Amino acid sequence: MAAASMSEFGGHRAPTRVARARRDLDTPLHRQVLHGIETLALATALDDTAPLPTEAQLCELFGVSRGTIRKATETLVRRGLLHAEVGRGTFVDKREQVRAIVRARLVEVAIPDSRFGLDITHFVPDFVGSDRCTERVGELASWNDASVVFVAPDNSLAALRHAALDAGKTVLVPTYGMQRGIVRLSADVPPDQRRFAATLDGLETFGTRLDLDALAAVGRIDLILTGATAVTQSGAHVGGGQAYLDLEWGLLAELDLVAASTPTVCIVHDCQLIDAPLNPGRFGITIDTVVTPQGTHHTECPWPRPTGIVWEQLDGRLFDELAYLDALAQRRTSPLRFERNSA
Repeated sequence: MAAASMSEFGGHRAPTRVARARRDLDTPLHRQVLHGIETLALATALDDTAPLPTEAQLCELFGVSRGTIRKATETLVRRGLLHAEVGRGTFVDKREQVRAIVRARLVEVAIPDSRFGLDITHFVPDFVGSDRCTERVGELASWNDASVVFVAPDNSLAALRHAALDAGKTVLVPTYGMQRGIVRLSADVPPDQRRFAATLDGLETFGTRLDLDALAAVGRIDLILTGATAVTQSGAHVGGGQAYLDLEWGLLAELDLVAASTPTVCIVHDCQLIDAPLNPGRFGITIDTVVTPQGTHHTECPWPRPTGIVWEQLDGRLFDELAYLDALAQRRTSPLRFERNSA
């Protein structure tokens, strides 16, 4: 199974031949420059960690003032494609670069969402050939051995949620953005309702929303199934940028529901599996097996798994936005330590 190679993500250095800004066009200068700098950023190779050209060099390249360059650059920093380091320069965020390039390919095989259409910056889409992925997952020992599975709410995984119910498994699904916690689907859903129950709308009808105590009482989760914006052959997972999967894993690890040995399977289109030198970061979840329409790839992932939530790095706003965090944090500091029900 061939992955998109690093060389397909740009040359060894950003090209210097870009269109100079033109004052005779209706498009404002800063927007022309923004597009030009974005083109430079996306054209860099993923192993190129050098800074972009300096402001002075960009001024000369586009034929505009420093103020125009700065306005365009600051916009791309806010979007996440660039990050500026004082005294060092402006750098390309490699994960955001991957997201932009892969999404441009993925949209060609994506299935529109009923709410967002093909604006796949807002969701992980289903794609042409995902049915073959479902079949391949069904051949994995980790799937056949699992009784309790955690399945991300991605559109591409609806058929797997359905298959899990048909196989008599307990299915745990996080709500959108983890705002309302995790929902449990049990195999007692009537067979003629399971396809609907496996959808996000069906979760509201057939699922049971779990509070922290009920979630902890679930017991060990046997398998994690997720989608991705991209995933590397080494097992680095690239999500939409909100780190939901990392937070979900951290929560489950805090409750002793997952461990370093818990298998993780990522279901993506072949254009999302890339050969690139990304790493998951210190607290990112990693993938053991990648399943695409064309094949199954075992990553032999070299990185350790996080053992819980990195509390000191959490944005304080998340305690109001995401379920469980506040309650779990309070129990961590309480003299009455919380222990998982092992029954």
